[in-house]
Amino acid sequence: MNSVIIKSRNSAELQLSDLEGLLNRKGREYYRVTVNSKNLAATAKVYAYQPGSQLIHFFDDLAANWKGWKGEKQWQSLEGEFTLSCESDSLGHILMEVSLISGFYEDDWNIKVPIVLEAGQLEKIALDIKHFFLKPV
Repeated sequence: MNSVIIKSRNSAELQLSDLEGLLNRKGREYYRVTVNSKNLAATAKVYAYQPGSQLIHFFDDLAANWKGWKGEKQWQSLEGEFTLSCESDSLGHILMEVSLISGFYEDDWNIKVPIVLEAGQLEKIALDIKHFFLKPV
């Protein structure tokens, strides 16, 4: 799988891609995260610490708890350039806030985009994330 696209009900989308072109001899080093929303497109290169295993576990947890959970579930990349924050309601809706930053200096950009999901999407998303990060090198 060359990319994963997570589409929102509100027309925004999150895409993980470019794992193939960013390989080193010891495994995957970086991947690209792109967020598209109304009048906005942003992309960042993310360090793939432990070939995405923590992100795989995060989405597996969301899928396992598809009936909902209390509070907020969060995940952040090792260097903090990519963050996910998810909340669920009792009606099967998940609000995922995607944060991307280009760096940690005053002149770097920082965006937050809401992605609205249905609980029924979580299992397929978790499987797609797993295939993306664990495909053979």
